Amino acid sequence: MAPEQRLAGAAAIGMIVSLVLPWWQQPVRPHLTNAGLSHISFIELAMILVCVAVLFMLYRRAEGREFHLPLADGTLAALAGAWCGFLLIFRMFDAPSVEIGLRSQEYDPHWGIAVAFGFAVALFAAGVRGRQRFHGGESEAIAADEDATPTVPYPPQTEFRG
Repeated sequence: MAPEQRLAGAAAIGMIVSLVLPWWQQPVRPHLTNAGLSHISFIELAMILVCVAVLFMLYRRAEGREFHLPLADGTLAALAGAWCGFLLIFRMFDAPSVEIGLRSQEYDPHWGIAVAFGFAVALFAAGVRGRQRFHGGESEAIAADEDATPTVPYPPQTEFRG
């Protein structure tokens, strides 16, 4: 795998792992924190799904299998990073809240959500670098077709010795 593909894979795994880091600080007891998965919503599920899709794409490319996607791999990785970054920014503005008496208090963001955002930026950067390295100046259709051609024959060709 190319360095950009390894970076994209590490960033996708890092984003999934960052969901167990402390994302939210409780408003009532500030010394307690909650992980990203403790308040799971569409946003966290969408991030997991996008990261798993990137990992699956990278795994299939590493195997050398041929499959066609509508965009080049670098473009898809960059879009995945941008989408996850957008979801994280939206999640920061739509923080979970807790009802205390008649008042609603929102959780404060903690350092884990910043780590997840860093992985989203790394995924975006890996996609942009991969697109520039392998398909600089080519149209998206040509780049997607080039990515779809297998680099290693699958299944591996073996000689039959009888």
